[in-house]
Amino acid sequence: MWLNIYTLVTVVSAIILTAFGFQLCGVDISRKKETRKLRTSRAILTASYFILAGATVAELLVNREGDPKIIATLTIATAAYQSLLFTATLFIFICPLYVTRRRVWTQVGIVTAAVALFMPVALATDIRWIFPAALAVYAGQLTYYTWLFRRKYAESLAQLEDYYDEEQDSRLRWTKFGFYAALAVGVAASVSMWLPPMAYNLFTVGYVVFYGWFSSRFSNYAAKVNYYLPALTEQPEIKPEPEQPSVPEVAATELSDAERWEKTERLRVTLEQWVADRGYAVQEDRREQIARELGTTPNFLRWYFREQMSQDFLSWRVGLRIEYAKELLSEELGISMNELAQKVGFNTRGNFYTYFRKVMGETPTEYLNRIKLKNRTES
Repeated sequence: MWLNIYTLVTVVSAIILTAFGFQLCGVDISRKKETRKLRTSRAILTASYFILAGATVAELLVNREGDPKIIATLTIATAAYQSLLFTATLFIFICPLYVTRRRVWTQVGIVTAAVALFMPVALATDIRWIFPAALAVYAGQLTYYTWLFRRKYAESLAQLEDYYDEEQDSRLRWTKFGFYAALAVGVAASVSMWLPPMAYNLFTVGYVVFYGWFSSRFSNYAAKVNYYLPALTEQPEIKPEPEQPSVPEVAATELSDAERWEKTERLRVTLEQWVADRGYAVQEDRREQIARELGTTPNFLRWYFREQMSQDFLSWRVGLRIEYAKELLSEELGISMNELAQKVGFNTRGNFYTYFRKVMGETPTEYLNRIKLKNRTES
């Protein structure tokens, strides 16, 4: 009975994984220089789906009797490659400049060498320590990938937020979830060979569901790639030494008093007009673009807000957007929250809710309900 269920689950999972792989092949990615690494990530991800599908079929053909040793050997070897391929794919999503051909092939070489040493010994001998040793090496691989991902995620998030001057964690959070979900699948795979038969089958179903979710997320990312790539492929600025004056300070102090006063007044007037035109409600404008519209430079704009406004540009713009949102909520009681978020300049409803609650101490829905209650009471 166990073998029949195991066979059914294995065959179905292989078919589904193959279908997901072909689905990824059909994801439309424009053939531009900027998207070369994204196309590479699609090839890597597709390979991981086909490798896993092939491994499950090979396991079934070679292991007709359900030998635990064969299952354990193929599971560990496949998991090592899957961890590498998924990590490389996610790194291309969040830090494409970090992923180079040399780094990828170095990792492929290390994993291949380890698997080539492990499989013959595991299958041809009865050495007891080989599986604990392999699991220890695999745990080291996962630990290293986790450490590196956490560091690169933080760097990429800061880079994206600096580029767009807006909280971006909600946009990038799915990559973090995807990494830790893949990590959980990897950890489960390392112990799956010791699970009861039914638990092993459930594990197989679970990772197939995860692979389906990840393929859909890749498609969504590819559709929005023009939003991410400009920020994540920009070379980061080289920060000055701590004892040196900051770039914004230099931008202002290199000017004479008369020049600084003239530029400050011109920027003040331009900002007033920018606010009147609701320039703050335009989505996805980066600081450099806004500075050009205001007739100044990003460095002088930073200096102006720090010295003249005693706040940063992001906080100031968020405040304007929230005030505009309150105005719209009072005038258009039937407006949807998604439409409202777009109108006032937020990229996502999640960002809008986060900032509104931070500024007002309540959600937009709670604020709207309070306005409606007040109107009913007054009428």
